[in-house]
Amino acid sequence: MKCLALLLFVASAAIASDLVGPASCRTCHPEAYRIWAASPHARAAQALTPDQRQKPLCLQCHSRDEQRAGQADVQGVSCETCHGGGRWYQSAVVMRDKDLSRLFGLLDPGPQTCMVCHGGQSPSLRPFDPKEAMQRIDHWTAERAARKPKVTLWLKERR
Repeated sequence: MKCLALLLFVASAAIASDLVGPASCRTCHPEAYRIWAASPHARAAQALTPDQRQKPLCLQCHSRDEQRAGQADVQGVSCETCHGGGRWYQSAVVMRDKDLSRLFGLLDPGPQTCMVCHGGQSPSLRPFDPKEAMQRIDHWTAERAARKPKVTLWLKERR
């Protein structure tokens, strides 16, 4: 029994150690960070009452990273909640190569990722539409890039 407890402790420490926090993502992905920071995901933990903050059932969706890391400073639904812990893929050398970043743990979330928390069991005031939700949090597609102001694109070309 002690061996099992030790194994679970070591495994949870290994999982926790892969989190780097959303500020680490902001350096290379400022637009994605801005979209996330303005979203309800960034404030998901704050939406809980003090009583709900003590319930693992609530934390498993409203603060998945905190529950995973066991730290109060990793709250809400962050980049790593959906894209996986960034410790191994966050370096610029890895992120420049799409296949390599995936090999090092970067996940491509889709509607099925959303359904983990927004599925039929979760309390909600309105039905969840994954397609519409993916458009609201869009920070990676060509359509999003087309919506960027032309000045930003012009500045990038001048560099």
